[in-house]
Amino acid sequence: MSFKEQELVEVYNESPSSLVNKVVKVAVNQRSITANNSNSIILASIGNGNYWIIYDVDINYWLLPKAKLRIDQYRYETVKLLFDCNDYEPEYHSFELAKPAQVSILANSSEWKLEKRGVLKFINPLKTQEIKDKDDREKRTISCEEYLTNLPLQPLVYGELLDIYNNNPKFLEKNAIKVLETANSINRKRAGVSQRIVLEKATKSNYWVMYDNTDKTCWLFFKNNMRISEYRYQDIQALFECYDYQPDYSRFKLVKPAKLISLATEEQKWIVEELSIIKFI
Repeated sequence: MSFKEQELVEVYNESPSSLVNKVVKVAVNQRSITANNSNSIILASIGNGNYWIIYDVDINYWLLPKAKLRIDQYRYETVKLLFDCNDYEPEYHSFELAKPAQVSILANSSEWKLEKRGVLKFINPLKTQEIKDKDDREKRTISCEEYLTNLPLQPLVYGELLDIYNNNPKFLEKNAIKVLETANSINRKRAGVSQRIVLEKATKSNYWVMYDNTDKTCWLFFKNNMRISEYRYQDIQALFECYDYQPDYSRFKLVKPAKLISLATEEQKWIVEELSIIKFI
């Protein structure tokens, strides 16, 4: 794989939308498929095509699936003619480009012929989560590890929310409900009254509530770049179990969000049922 080809693969996998204005949108000519010969597959320029063609300075023409193309079992029948599809299963919707397909332009300048198939690597969402969970466990201290082994398994959506938070927290923030601890809850806590923390909807806050689409469970997250000073650390212990905290540690990873219950008597208020777990790095 040439450097230019490798660079294209990296850009496509990291930010495919940045290529949109540089590509020609194409679709497979169905008549060429009926020939049942991958050496004769022709692609034609079309505005809503599922594939992109882009060329480099050496006039190599590369074929890519369009960004976020959903490859179901029916569309797969066409995709596999253009790309080797490693580990494909009908329920696997995410993939990475391992190698673009190569095409050559025809004399009419509006059609291209497939020369070499590309390679797509499909991602098992369950396996990905298992690997991430395993990596997390290996990084934790023994005390944290022992605690987590007794936690009940959560729905996949819970894992997806956690993955989004740790990799793209701004997306989560846009869709979350901002909350703060109520004044009465704070006063009871400071007075030493042992009661569960109560949260209410707020305009601005370091804490976010997200609903689990599987069973409508509420999960509490906190602003990913929040600086946890010694003073704030004392305050957040009512919401979070903190492992390996040191005053000079500014980076942390959320291992488990707090679980909330909506108050039946009051809308837009929640109580904490299970504490969150964070590990400082």
